[in-house]
Amino acid sequence: MTILFLDVNAALRGERTLALKQQTGWAVNAVGSLADALAWLTKAKELDLLITEAIIDATTTGFELRDAALARFPEAHVLFTTRYDLTGYEAQLAGWPVVQDAPYTAEKLLTKIQHAMERPVPVTQASELPPYLSPGTMLGNYQVLERLTLENESETYRAIQVTVQRSVALVLMRPQLVQEPEAVANFKARERLKASISHPRIAPLYEAREVNGLVFYTRELPRGRSLDEIMAAGETLSERKVADLLYGVGEAMQYAIEKGCHHRRLTERDVFLDAENQASIVNIFRPGDSRSRDPKDEVAALIRLITPLAAEGKALGLLTSLSAELPDWNGLLDALDDVREAMRDRSIMRRIEAEEISPRGGRFRASWWLWAGAAAALFTVFGLGNFVGTVTPVPRAAVAAQTMIAIPAGPFLYQKKERRNLPAFWISRDEVTIGQYAEFLRALDSASSATAFDHPDQPKTKTEHTPPKWTDTYAAAKAGATFNGQPISLNTPITQVDWWDAYAYAKWKGQRLPTEEEWEKAARGENGLSFPWGDVVAKEKANLGDDYDANGRKGGSKDQYNLWAPTDRECEDISPYGVHDLAGNVSEWTASEFKGEPWPAHPDFPDLRVPVVRGGHFALKSSNDLLTTRFFAESANETTLARGFRTASDQAP
Repeated sequence: MTILFLDVNAALRGERTLALKQQTGWAVNAVGSLADALAWLTKAKELDLLITEAIIDATTTGFELRDAALARFPEAHVLFTTRYDLTGYEAQLAGWPVVQDAPYTAEKLLTKIQHAMERPVPVTQASELPPYLSPGTMLGNYQVLERLTLENESETYRAIQVTVQRSVALVLMRPQLVQEPEAVANFKARERLKASISHPRIAPLYEAREVNGLVFYTRELPRGRSLDEIMAAGETLSERKVADLLYGVGEAMQYAIEKGCHHRRLTERDVFLDAENQASIVNIFRPGDSRSRDPKDEVAALIRLITPLAAEGKALGLLTSLSAELPDWNGLLDALDDVREAMRDRSIMRRIEAEEISPRGGRFRASWWLWAGAAAALFTVFGLGNFVGTVTPVPRAAVAAQTMIAIPAGPFLYQKKERRNLPAFWISRDEVTIGQYAEFLRALDSASSATAFDHPDQPKTKTEHTPPKWTDTYAAAKAGATFNGQPISLNTPITQVDWWDAYAYAKWKGQRLPTEEEWEKAARGENGLSFPWGDVVAKEKANLGDDYDANGRKGGSKDQYNLWAPTDRECEDISPYGVHDLAGNVSEWTASEFKGEPWPAHPDFPDLRVPVVRGGHFALKSSNDLLTTRFFAESANETTLARGFRTASDQAP
């Protein structure tokens, strides 16, 4: 296979080219500029795949290189790479796959190449064959809006069914084929087959028509966005979304196959995901013929299709394990039944208690039945409290002002036996509260730029810093309500914030998140105490999980609180410097990447770099290692009911 590879980053281009050349039979021609690429094309005798940056610089794009390459080699395939958000470039991409350069790994590039080579080559360039139907054209009671795709036998348009004002996909048989009886017979046979399929995850056929000699049918436009739209937006899918997506597509495929339908291979534009994470597919089915497909190959192709969208370790792990099993459609559904059941069992508390700590400091996973009971209980405690007759008002507390504690410069014991040295810094005495975070959100509403405090690497799909169910949570906190006897107030720690939220709040305050070193020194003092208060176990001093009750009835027997404790209470979880709630209450985000230090690699997924969480929380049992254990989030986007944060600063307040 002959590849032309344009990458302007010389260092990364060398690494990636080496990875490509290690593939048997691949001839790779790597260049660093559009001019070099065009020069190579003028002399080339063959080209199978063009890999090019979509946006090369301020004045040039890879789209003109794509056009030049396909003009010489119409059968070639294209793969775009990008460092930018390509929203608005959908037409220029013309359906070719995209890999986000953030930067991408060699393995991801190889997977995407395999995917790119599997997709059908367009009949011709869209610029060479304009749409047969112009925007605004009326075809019966359908008004054409735009062409979506061009295939060998048809063109698909977005249209409006004027009589009922319904958006539809209008599939027009290419007019030059209408005079071929066999082609027309095949097209109508497919219409009949598609009309016979009735499944909630397969876009239904509405009607088949002939108007003014044109043969077409209309079908539903699937709900949500297609995978290529999600990919072009630079978004990723969590483990749960990947599982739900695979299951939905598997259900649709197995249904049609059991009816005896054949099909073409799925592409990114055929698979859709809506706002509720429900998957559906375009009706890709056709009458049975000699071109049947191996179900195991098709499942493997679907997994490869989704893999570039799975950025989190668990999502990639799920896809890897499914690939190793080589299931057919039935096998895929059976495997995902188990996976999705386990996810339901984990629910909210699975995320809170992701890692329990053993007396020796090791980690173990709780049994599924514990997760199921805890999840159901917490849902009752937090989500349904207003409806079970246990919400009672308590006196409303004022929002406590932030107090910063000075931590002097000097050496300290880090982790087990390592001596380190830090300059002086300041750290907030308490965890950031609901009331304090509300002030931040109000400031964002009145700010000239809502993104002024965002981290430069924050995903473009994250457009606000409002936690889940914020309106209800804040209303309860302002009212001083209690949920099944558990009080919540404006001085309750803010939770369900991700790392990007914590970073933005700290920047708004003119501060930052503490590093792991700073957090640990503030918690353990100079001599590396086992607990903030000393080296003696005292389970009643910190709000930890030794008295946690998943049913919400008997919790808090040791520390008085089953869930979060307010920061303005009488606190005994106090470090030598006077910092509160470092052993318990809620765990806390840290700035692992502060001063150039990158996020560390996740121990279970070495290719995944994630922020580190420190400290125990109300559902985590006490341990001698609470202040030294490093908890690795699944991603910076992760939120839980047991995690918050505090801030730090290099300057005195």
